[in-house]
Amino acid sequence: MERELAVIGVREPAETRLSRAGEWAVPVWFDELNSGLSTRPHFAISGNLRDLYPLDDGTEVAFLSFEQILWRIAREQKYGALFFYDPDGGLRLHNECDDHAVSAVADRGLELGQKAATPAEFAELHRSITTLNAFPIVFVIDYASHLFETLPHGFSEVLVEADRAARQMMIAAGRQGEASMLLSPTLWLVDKPGDLPEWFVVGNDALREVSVELPNLEDRYAFAKILIADFADGAQLEDAKKATFLEQFALESDGMTLVGMKSVARLAENEGLACSEISEAIRTYRLGTRRNPWTSPVMRSRILRAEEILTNRIKGQGKAIEKTLEILVRSIVGLSGSQTSSRYSRPRGVLFFAGPTGVGKTELAKAVTELLFGDDTACQRFDMSEFMEENSINRLIGAPPGHPGHERGGELVNAMHKRPFSVLLFDEVEKAHPRILDTFLQILDDGRLTDSRGSTAYFSEALIIFTSNIGMIGKDHSQNMGMNILPSDHYDEIDRKIVDAVHGYFRYELGRPELMNRIGQNIVTFDFMRGETAWEIFSAIMGRVLEAVRAEHGVDIEITPDALRDLRRLCVSDWFEGGRGIGNRIESHFINPLSRELFNRRPEHRMFVRSVHEVEGKTQLDCS
Repeated sequence: MERELAVIGVREPAETRLSRAGEWAVPVWFDELNSGLSTRPHFAISGNLRDLYPLDDGTEVAFLSFEQILWRIAREQKYGALFFYDPDGGLRLHNECDDHAVSAVADRGLELGQKAATPAEFAELHRSITTLNAFPIVFVIDYASHLFETLPHGFSEVLVEADRAARQMMIAAGRQGEASMLLSPTLWLVDKPGDLPEWFVVGNDALREVSVELPNLEDRYAFAKILIADFADGAQLEDAKKATFLEQFALESDGMTLVGMKSVARLAENEGLACSEISEAIRTYRLGTRRNPWTSPVMRSRILRAEEILTNRIKGQGKAIEKTLEILVRSIVGLSGSQTSSRYSRPRGVLFFAGPTGVGKTELAKAVTELLFGDDTACQRFDMSEFMEENSINRLIGAPPGHPGHERGGELVNAMHKRPFSVLLFDEVEKAHPRILDTFLQILDDGRLTDSRGSTAYFSEALIIFTSNIGMIGKDHSQNMGMNILPSDHYDEIDRKIVDAVHGYFRYELGRPELMNRIGQNIVTFDFMRGETAWEIFSAIMGRVLEAVRAEHGVDIEITPDALRDLRRLCVSDWFEGGRGIGNRIESHFINPLSRELFNRRPEHRMFVRSVHEVEGKTQLDCS
């Protein structure tokens, strides 16, 4: 625990104090400790233990450390001392306690700084401290999760002795004539609630679990009043702009500790940032870099040419590209989710690509990534068909403690730590287990995700893209082979059917209407592949194949018009499977036989393909 966190406070004018009298919400854990110290011998405390906390005495709002708050609660209840023990520093006394506590410890044969080398030694030390005759005390075991962690049964041995002593203490306090006797409780500070054995926690009337929550909006607002002086223009800011700054700082620091807010202010002071740059200061603190591609003039100039760039790569999807660009522009100017109070933490944008298979949904996601970041490797793809089982969530957020792979953390959190400015592509999202969808809800709502190790990733600078084939198959299988939409349908009809199907799937089949609400109107419907589009895709794929042969073997392949016509007939005979189907048929009817010819002939510079024909289901090329 940090021993010397300074008391930070701000004295308010009387009229301000009176205007909010009775409005200050005391943290729940204050009350739980205040009411429970005299009745429970043990507390298991977890959560936000290394922070600052507000204490309002009516004249001043002071921000104190956990240790300082605890001493004020204990002193108010007439406890004589507050002792601490941790595996590294040993036994110590809170620095505001009287010297007579040192004498009382010495009378028991103990001294400050003393450490227990074995569980038995610690049990003796614990017994000696909690049974001081001079006065009742509060004993805090810090970093209790790591006490004797190298000994298989060491911690349990300590807890057995402590539990036995606690029950004796409760019996003594309940005897006739001693009902007002104060207990000397032990506070076990743990990393998380599950760190204490179940037998010690569940059904134990001698123990109370307490969670120390993160600061709420009011706490952050009050602390921002103190931190405003660290910003370059904080002292000169007029009242209206000061109020705007305080509100924005409090809102954007959601999920942050007060110590974290102090670090943001220190960063702003070092960088000379003004109050109007509070968003930049928070973003830099969370992501660790001042570089922001979203504000880059290069990105903006590319967006001006976005339609040309995307249509060169994605064929026949003009309507889908148009809607995608609308959402991208909104993301770049920072207005995604501006109608909500959590817009500061939510992802930059969300896109839900839906429609027929093989028409360019995944390809458009990669093209968008290249458009934004100049490199489609910034597209971090997760194939949801690999996350169909409930326990597959461990891959995203990490295996639980004690399970293999826990130390590696979660793939999704690790990916965001590596590239906070990126596109996250969740392919075929309808195949994911419903528990995975709860993770998406947290990402879209809070803009952050914490893995099993406690490492938090922020998604505020990421673009989220889902792809799905929802809506392709209808419930009536007696007509149209069960197809809900057909290539003969007009785009507007396809769009209506797909959007209705996606909404129905999340609301009624999955029972997750809240996830659909987060996606909102960002469903982008893709059309079926039409005639001219199929030819364009065929030509584009063939061009890539011929370029690959030239680069790999130094051979130029020339195809006669007749051979090209026959090849098109074989590869573009069925549009229903989309561009992926055309690519697969090009592989079967051209790449495979061409590979055989290159292997057998070993041409040096040029090879002519004069005709293409099938013999017993096998495509052959007439080459020279």
